[in-house]
Amino acid sequence: MGRHQFGGSPADFAVERVGSQLLLRPGAVGTVWTAATSGTQLTDLTDLQLNPISSVTADNDGAVAFMGPDNVTTCYVDFGYGRRFTLTAVDTGAILADFIAKGGQADGWAQLDGSGKVKSEQLPASTGGGGGSGAAYYLLVAASGAPSNIKAAAHYVCTGIADNVQIQAAIDAAKANGGGQVILSAGTFNLAARLLLEGADDVDVEIDIQLRGQGPKATTLVTGTGLTSALHLSKVIRAHLSDFGVTVTGASHGISSATANGARSGHRSFWNSSFRNLQVTGPWNGTHTGWAFHLGSPFRSVFENLEVGGIGNGIRMFSEHANFNPGDCTVERVFVDTSGNNRVAYQVDSTTSVGVMNQIEFKMCEAIASGTGCTGIQLSGTGPVNHTHWSGINLEQFDKLVDIQYGAGNTFRLNYVELRGTAGLTAFTFGANAYNNAILSTGLLYTENNCVLYTDANSGSPTMPNSIERTRIYANGTAVVTGTPNSSGTTVRSRIVGSGTGTISVRHPAGVNAPSQVIALTDAATIATDASRGSHFKVSLAGDRTLGAPTNPTDGQRSMWEVTASGAARTLTLASGTGGFAFGSDITGLTAIASGKTDFIGAVYSATANTWRVIAYVKGY
Repeated sequence: MGRHQFGGSPADFAVERVGSQLLLRPGAVGTVWTAATSGTQLTDLTDLQLNPISSVTADNDGAVAFMGPDNVTTCYVDFGYGRRFTLTAVDTGAILADFIAKGGQADGWAQLDGSGKVKSEQLPASTGGGGGSGAAYYLLVAASGAPSNIKAAAHYVCTGIADNVQIQAAIDAAKANGGGQVILSAGTFNLAARLLLEGADDVDVEIDIQLRGQGPKATTLVTGTGLTSALHLSKVIRAHLSDFGVTVTGASHGISSATANGARSGHRSFWNSSFRNLQVTGPWNGTHTGWAFHLGSPFRSVFENLEVGGIGNGIRMFSEHANFNPGDCTVERVFVDTSGNNRVAYQVDSTTSVGVMNQIEFKMCEAIASGTGCTGIQLSGTGPVNHTHWSGINLEQFDKLVDIQYGAGNTFRLNYVELRGTAGLTAFTFGANAYNNAILSTGLLYTENNCVLYTDANSGSPTMPNSIERTRIYANGTAVVTGTPNSSGTTVRSRIVGSGTGTISVRHPAGVNAPSQVIALTDAATIATDASRGSHFKVSLAGDRTLGAPTNPTDGQRSMWEVTASGAARTLTLASGTGGFAFGSDITGLTAIASGKTDFIGAVYSATANTWRVIAYVKGY
């Protein structure tokens, strides 16, 4: 709108009340405000020649005229005589008259026909397949239970039986227009067949279709028995779905997609699309076996504010063709509540050995399970899943928290995670084809039962190890938490800390301080040490003993043995040979430990020599 002029009329003068008279005050200086009292001073002013000024000065006759800030049409001028005076822009009448003159025009205010609808000539003209005006074209579909005024204004009115017919007609009309909006009223829409949102199967033909309801709980699509899904996207559609809910049963998916593999499709089902403020709900009794979102070949799209509850499985994204790597998506603020056994909350799956899923960001996603055998996050398939990144993740009551069966370069930053309340479960699993994946941080892993922090089957690519880092564990009661590195001993473990009354026997690599945790060894004729359990070992000798060659070492690992003589002086012999201990020229052997005293022995493991080299020996504590 720009600046508007204030003052300049016969009534606009600076005056002061003296007794019962109003006296002109030429040259008076005033300030301009947003309110009659208090408010904010406006200083972005100009004179009538558009020269910047910060206050208003009356002319030789006491007259006042100036230009206000952009888009301001009312202000209050204070000349310091006890009150502020209101000024209204002198050109507002012309602006209003111009707006009134645009009634019925495309860029003016709407005029309705006799049925209460906007006249068709006021809608922008269709541009066909180009999609340029698609967003301006809209159709309203009313539910059978919608109020009469909504039905009167609607382009399609549903009957409550096979409402997919009217909704599909609106979607098809929008597609024929080159794109547009299909708006669903509040209410329930019963689907006897799935809705199809399809493009031209050509990446160069942009057809945008918006399907929008009045809120996830206000507008609900009810999926009929036996349907594959409620909505299906294909043929390179650019879909924008928002503000409605979907109810599913049986094996039906909520929203699905698949590529049609047309010659110019780029093997995409949808792209440049958005999914916002959606809710998919199942029966909450464990009978639903489908997915809330079952998305083949998704590309460069946004998913925000999704809520999934009472369903079998949550969100699955998967590749479909060897010539295309789907992905490049963001998934943000999602909650999944699975119902039933052997469910998966989030799955990214490559169904071909090439043409694989990659580059997806998951942020602030949560999930909880109510059955047995459930997995929070799974990366799987006949090909790898690469470079997905997960941050701000909460997972509760799963048998597996993160299961990477096949993939590389995937990272995880977890908030609170919790395994189901039974013993023997594993939090993080790396398969034989999983390498260079990282659990970068875990705010808190809580357990009341014996569990395994990680298992790593990556033996094929030991030079590209998986890693567990910055993980805090709370082991309650008598819970024991262990970890299983891969057979090459290359799993990276860093800054795994813990608390609670349980035992956290998780190894830390060389160069990283372990938590304040000492691993107790069992006294025997030959004392066994599992080097993967920690870096500080403690034992009390009831006789002369041999410290056997430690198992499961890592190259460069630094470990210490705290040895106490019980009942009498004791002699400890260090096993030599393959995997055993070796002395240098400074420390050449051990002497007897005095009764009741503690000696400390430090060693570093060399994988090249397959030997623990004794580098420290301190006696008599």
